[in-house]
Amino acid sequence: MSQSQMLGKTGDMKHGEGNRKRLKISVTHFDNSDLIKNYSKTLIWKCMNPEEQYIKALIVMLPKIWKLEDRVVRADLGLGKFQFDFVKEEAIEAVLNIQPFHFDYLMIYLVR
Repeated sequence: MSQSQMLGKTGDMKHGEGNRKRLKISVTHFDNSDLIKNYSKTLIWKCMNPEEQYIKALIVMLPKIWKLEDRVVRADLGLGKFQFDFVKEEAIEAVLNIQPFHFDYLMIYLVR
C-alpha cells in the first residue's frame, strides 16, 4: 500500500492538513511588564555536568568569588539550575565580564 493510499485521496492532502479541523485557541491578554521588571536583575545558571557539580557549593561560593555576598539573593531551581537575583545592575555587569563561566573546572551556562 502506498503512502497516498494510506492517507486517502490526494485532494484530502491540500495544505498538509487532510480533513482535520483546525482548533482556535484564544489566550486572554496578560500584562507581564511588572513581572519582567521584577526579574530584570536576575541571572539563571545551569550546570553543564550536574552529576559532578555540587550545586549547594556553587550557590554559596560564586557570590563570595564575585565579592557580592550581601548583594545577591540565591535560589536553587532544581535540575542543575539556579538563580541569582542582584540588587544593582552594576553587579550583574561585573559578573558578566568574568568569562568563561566555570566552577571547580566544570562549565556553567548563563542566561539573563
